[in-house]
Amino acid sequence: MRKIALLAATAAGFLLLSAVSRADTLELKDGTVLNNCYLRDEGIRLLVWRDMSEVGGPALAYPRSQVKTFKIDRDDSWDVKPSKPDLTVTYIELTPKLAGLHGRVDYDQLGRPTLRPGGPIKDIGDRKYLYPEEMVGDLKLKYKEGEEVTLTAHVKNVGFATAKPFEATFLIDGKEVKKVKGKALKEMEEISFPLKWKWQSGKHTAGFRIDTKQPEIATINNEISDPLWGFSYFYVVSKGRVKAWHETRTASGTFCFEDYYRWHVDIMNTLFEASKYPSAPNGVEARVRLDRILYADDVDASVKILTEADGIGYHQGGWIWTDSEEEKKTGKWAQTNREWRCATEWSLPHELGHQLGLVDYYALDDGGYETHTWPDNGGKVTHFQNHPVTMMHWHGPHLWSELDAGYLNKTWDMPRGHFGDYYFGLPKESAIRITDINGRGIEGAKVELFQRGVRIDKSGPVTSDGTVSYSSVIEDGNFDNSMDTTPTIMGTTGSDGLMKLPNRKVDEVRTLNGYHRTPNPFGNVNVVGARGLMLARVTKAERTTWFWLELTDFLTAVYRGESDRFVLPLKTDWPSIDSPLPPRNVKAEWIDNDHVKLTWDAPAVLNEQHYLENPGGYRVYRRIGDNGLNDRPWFPVATLNPATRECVLDLKQFPEDTYWFTQVNRFGVSSIGALGIESGIVSLMEPKKP
Repeated sequence: MRKIALLAATAAGFLLLSAVSRADTLELKDGTVLNNCYLRDEGIRLLVWRDMSEVGGPALAYPRSQVKTFKIDRDDSWDVKPSKPDLTVTYIELTPKLAGLHGRVDYDQLGRPTLRPGGPIKDIGDRKYLYPEEMVGDLKLKYKEGEEVTLTAHVKNVGFATAKPFEATFLIDGKEVKKVKGKALKEMEEISFPLKWKWQSGKHTAGFRIDTKQPEIATINNEISDPLWGFSYFYVVSKGRVKAWHETRTASGTFCFEDYYRWHVDIMNTLFEASKYPSAPNGVEARVRLDRILYADDVDASVKILTEADGIGYHQGGWIWTDSEEEKKTGKWAQTNREWRCATEWSLPHELGHQLGLVDYYALDDGGYETHTWPDNGGKVTHFQNHPVTMMHWHGPHLWSELDAGYLNKTWDMPRGHFGDYYFGLPKESAIRITDINGRGIEGAKVELFQRGVRIDKSGPVTSDGTVSYSSVIEDGNFDNSMDTTPTIMGTTGSDGLMKLPNRKVDEVRTLNGYHRTPNPFGNVNVVGARGLMLARVTKAERTTWFWLELTDFLTAVYRGESDRFVLPLKTDWPSIDSPLPPRNVKAEWIDNDHVKLTWDAPAVLNEQHYLENPGGYRVYRRIGDNGLNDRPWFPVATLNPATRECVLDLKQFPEDTYWFTQVNRFGVSSIGALGIESGIVSLMEPKKP
């Protein structure tokens, strides 16, 4: 990771006076405003140069939690070319390279990933489905302790004047191991320095530091420190594109392609470290590093170099900047506009995440079906992931999810090339638990699970597994079927509200990462997640509600230590057996465009002086959207005393969340009885506006 010197940002901050040039604005939550500064967005923090004289040097770091707003707005002064050199360490290459599996993983119609035989990958017939390690015995996948490797540091002058001769230092784990001397470098000239090193197991870093006293455009690009255990990326880019990037300054503070896009690899590592969860208290311990840049006369031809004669790519992924037909024809490459290149290209860490095997979680979102609707408004039951603000659901500026962390921490030393195989890592046993509003199990609830992506075989057998049964599924290779009207799984909850989910028969497969598709409730899930959703219709005593079962909840539970058995709680808004009676005549009316008034009457009195019928207060709720009840559940708005019969709701105030498909409002009121036990929620839709 490139070393960045960070100065402590105090609460007082800096209120800058007017400057000659127009630049960025940062407003903090404490009221501090920084005008005419220069910002870099790294997701968890903003790095700030206070004025042009600081650009390219140490930066102030402001945690994102302190930031209210910021705006990037730079004029032509940003692109003025200083008459100075600028030495940068573009990358450190490690050889010999380890084999990757990109381009050598195939998928059959049953969604099974297998290694493609050929070259050093052995053909073992049908054993490939369960014993992939037998196929890769001739591949170099890891270094041996004490093996001699070569680290080659690449230095380039990306300034606009000749750089004087300089000295430089190799570092291992931050300690100096070798000093070298570099010659004078003309503008855009490059030089490389090799270092022989005996490989050591564990997590070590290799660094390279330029030592020079000559004035430069930037100094933060004079040193890098790479995680040697990191997955190695390549970049392929045309020489013409690199030349075009040299004409303007980027968010990295320099005039080059290399600094800007190496910075994005550093950002990935920064966010890896910050992605801490119950199952990953140290964050993502895997790392990435930029191992190679291919400067191409012909990008298409250079891409072929990435695959060796044995058919293997000795890398763990990368990115290719393809040239348009116009660029190829004219030999001219236009740089992107200033607004774009002065921001963070958040799509790149997302796409490089795919290179590591991470999947798009938005594939698990669902707009609902006309055959599965809410009884109160007829709206389709939609699904939007519970925690969508992550790198692989959106792009940045977000952390990686807990599921990403679990996968990468388990496979940090394995070759890349598999995609989404962690979708196979389900618990050995799974169950759901249907509870009432007070968290108590509901006995005798009928549960029907409709699975997305399957087509039910109406003529096939229905298999019984205790109190649960499941239908036969047509396995024709189509994972993109719509939601069938026939449930895949049917059952009834026991006395504790539990319903065990059956482990359905699957076509087994195991990947080199150790993920094994075995019998499980979702059946033959594939690596994209088409069958990773089940819609649950729960019914009892003329009450019906809907939930979604998302594959990722089951997978994350495994990383949290629930690999043997996982129970997913699904909380209804229904009453307990000893709940107080609910309020009556709940009504809603608009006060203005942003406010609704709820009114209600006290519960009926059936038994005078009975403690179960003596409400100690009322709780007012709101729910937004037509998602499943566990996706965007009821949230409390107010808790009121027993004498109160109305509440005004400010609709501008609601949890900061994503309400993607609909923003329809539901309101509800419950009674609060002895020991805080609630009645069921009496709900109603938002009224029509007058």
